Amino acid sequence: VDAEHHARDDDRAALVLENLSIDYPKRGRVPAFRAVADASLTLQPGEVLGLVGESGSGKTTIARAIVGLVPIAEGQLRVAGQQMLGVDPKELRAVRRKLGIVFQDPGSSLNPRWPVGASIGEPLDLAGVDRKEISTRVVELLDLVELPRDFRNRYPHELSGGQRQRIGIARALA
Repeated sequence: VDAEHHARDDDRAALVLENLSIDYPKRGRVPAFRAVADASLTLQPGEVLGLVGESGSGKTTIARAIVGLVPIAEGQLRVAGQQMLGVDPKELRAVRRKLGIVFQDPGSSLNPRWPVGASIGEPLDLAGVDRKEISTRVVELLDLVELPRDFRNRYPHELSGGQRQRIGIARALA
């Protein structure tokens, strides 16, 4: 019964890594090396996961594999139900539309020349959402991250680090 329950959970999971290994190829004088070895985890919809470890432990490499930026050497990786091993470009684009990344340094992830409302709305614009819907959604996202609606007209340098991080979260949710 436990195995059956586990299999159903894995089918609905937002993210599944099973015995995942990732290698970086030889580059110049730097020899090839295994950046991640035998990593496994399951993340259900609505769950939050903090991946911690020392510098060089593979946290960023795992994140890059999840969004399809680095190839998988061994194991299985499913993101939003899509098998990522051998994924074709069209399927990869569809998976990426379902993902949002919140960067560690919010200041460097926002364009300093754009008001933050434009930064929040950019992913929606790239997805082909019309301007009126974008405007409505930006207001909803500011409400969701508990920032005043008039922040949409402010620039990143006018906000605190915590406020910029909330803008980054709103952008990821967009």
